[in-house]
Formats: sequence, C-alpha cells, structure tokens
Amino acid sequence: MTEYYFLASLLPELQIGHVPGLGYAALKPLLIANLNKKDLAKTKKFLHIFDYDNLRALWVGDVFDKRGNFTKIELEQALIDLGWPDGQDFPDYLVDYLGKYQKNEERAKNYFILVSRFLQEQLEKEEGFLQELFQFEKEFRLILIGFRAKKLGRKLSVELQYEDSTDSIVAQILAQKDSKGYEPPFEYHETKFIFDDYGDHPIELHKACLKYRFAKYVELCGSAIFSIDRILGYIARLLLVEKWIELDIQMGVEIIDDIVREVK
Repeated sequence: MTEYYFLASLLPELQIGHVPGLGYAALKPLLIANLNKKDLAKTKKFLHIFDYDNLRALWVGDVFDKRGNFTKIELEQALIDLGWPDGQDFPDYLVDYLGKYQKNEERAKNYFILVSRFLQEQLEKEEGFLQELFQFEKEFRLILIGFRAKKLGRKLSVELQYEDSTDSIVAQILAQKDSKGYEPPFEYHETKFIFDDYGDHPIELHKACLKYRFAKYVELCGSAIFSIDRILGYIARLLLVEKWIELDIQMGVEIIDDIVREVK
C-alpha cells in the first residue's frame, strides 16, 4: 500500500464551519500529481456521487456542482450516448432508469431510486473507506426518508417500497409505521437530537446533518495518516466543509428541498 507522506503533510486541519485553508479546486491538481493511478481512480469513484447529483441538476435545471468528474456539457452528451465521458458504459440500472422514465420531471421525481441503486452497487464493489462511506451514506439517506415520511404523515411502506425490507435499517424504520414519533434505528440513535432539535428548521437541520456526517467521516477514515483511505476521508470532509461555507439562507432552503425530493 502506497503511503503519501508529502501529500498528507500539505493538508491543513479541517473544521466544520470554518473556511478551509486549502479548497478542493486547489487540492485537485495535487491529487493528480501525487496519487498513483489506482488511488486516483478511487477519488473519481467517490466523486461519482456528484455526477449522479449533477444528472438530477440537469433534469430540474438546478445549480451544477463543478466538483464532479465531468462538466455539464459532457454529462449532457453522456445522456445521449448512454455512456460516461471517460469511455465507460452506463450501468444497466441507469440505462433501465432512463428508459423507464422518459421525461425529466419523472427522472427527477424518482431520483431516490437511482441514487439508492448506485450506492448499493458501490458498497458491494468497494472495500475499506469507500465501502464504509457508501454504506453510511445509503443508511443515512434511509434515515432521512423515515424522518420525512413521519414529518409529512406519509406511509413508510410506500416511501420505502423499493428498499430491501429485510435490511436491518429498513426493517427498524418500517416497524414504526403506527407510531406517532420517529426513532432513528439503534445504530444511529445519536441522530435523534438532530431531528428533535432541528426538524422544524430547514437550515439548521441541514447544518446539523453536515456536522454529523463530518464527524462520521473522521471515524471511518481510520488512523493510518498517510494511507489513501485517509486522503479520501480528507476529501470527503473537505467537500462537507465547502458545502457548509456555501450555505446561506436561500441556499439552505433549496438544499433541504433537494433532500426532501431526493429521498421521496
């Protein structure tokens, strides 16, 4: 396993709510210059979630996130070619999704199905930090689905109809179909205060979720300071810090609306 002493020594400390000393735009060329081919590919796999989010941005005319692997023009062409700009074919589930939902409105409305399938495939294929990160993101999104359903008085069985009912997280959420309140699955019991304290305040809810994810990423990346997992963990946390900095009142409302639509 390659150890990145020089690159790791360049990375300043990150704190949620504080402007990073090195933004992702400045970090990206350092990654290209210092990571070996295999590890650089891992960073692209992680950033793939931004590519999927950017597909949705195209469908709804939303702000395009430049931190993904591809440009807006490249993704527009990718939807025509049914293949990623780097030469890889779209996975079958994405091709099927595009075939099933022909209109942009339908594609955006059912986006949660697509991103759930993406995360499931990635956590099955990857190992180490990436596998754990994709697992966490999938489960955290499920928890948000449960919270949203309870908040809006919607049926959990309908909201989670495309998920595996034998999955522990899904099963614990479905078990609350007749309860008035919402209890996060026991694996994430510490998130209860987030929903109790900030459930009625979209901006603060988003910030609390970012802060929780930031702390979780610290746990996941391990203690090997110079490893690729540590570098990946740094990138993941840096992007959360940048999202926090970008958050203003209007953007906060829009982002929470996105979360609501995403987990619908």
